[in-house]
Amino acid sequence: MPGAIGLHLSFDEQGREIEILDVIRVDEDKYRIEETPIFNPAVTMGDVIRVREEHGIYYYVETVEKSPFRRMAWLLSKETVISAEIAAFKERIIASGGKWEQIFGGLFVVHMPKNSVIDVETEMNRIIERFER
Repeated sequence: MPGAIGLHLSFDEQGREIEILDVIRVDEDKYRIEETPIFNPAVTMGDVIRVREEHGIYYYVETVEKSPFRRMAWLLSKETVISAEIAAFKERIIASGGKWEQIFGGLFVVHMPKNSVIDVETEMNRIIERFER
């Protein structure tokens, strides 16, 4: 991803859980998150966050701007993940201004613009019904 850097980011004050997340710097202490954090479900792709740095670790302080995307997620079987239906769905998501992520193989996360006309949940339910009976 052009302009993105990997930031060692901790969401707890003790720094016990550190993720390396792709981010884009938008100001001295502000970064836009470019992928879904695992350790903080309240922060999502597209959020702009403020951080403080100590010894190369960046600590989350606050979210200063919420993402323009609406996030949805599903846990899918391997068969569903590798299907032609999911591949075509991924293309429709991107063509509609959205983004998708596949985390740990089977967690499928979709980020769609809040004004999107695509009914992602209905399409996903159709795919799931076909493969996960």
